[in-house]
Amino acid sequence: MLTRILKTVGGTLAALALTTAPVYANAITTAGESGGAGALVECGYDEVGGSAYYTHCNSDVNVLIRVERHWDLPGYDQCVRPGSTFLGLTYEIKFAWYKGVLC
Repeated sequence: MLTRILKTVGGTLAALALTTAPVYANAITTAGESGGAGALVECGYDEVGGSAYYTHCNSDVNVLIRVERHWDLPGYDQCVRPGSTFLGLTYEIKFAWYKGVLC
């Protein structure tokens, strides 16, 4: 339940933050990931088959995200480019969110 709430809040914050720059898609099509070729992936944090991803939907800028981890491991900031970025396995990655900063 907490994950669902965090996804909703994170997705809402990402949508609000991206309104300051042109957004060319609300979702992107990916190939070669666990979802299979042509699977529709929503923007923001997503878990697919035990793997954690962050999908950045703006096509022309890189953004800084915060990655939160389980097991009292420290979180970290990561610059991601447009598209889907593999963050790690879900047993370690708890959530990721857009920090409102370009990189």
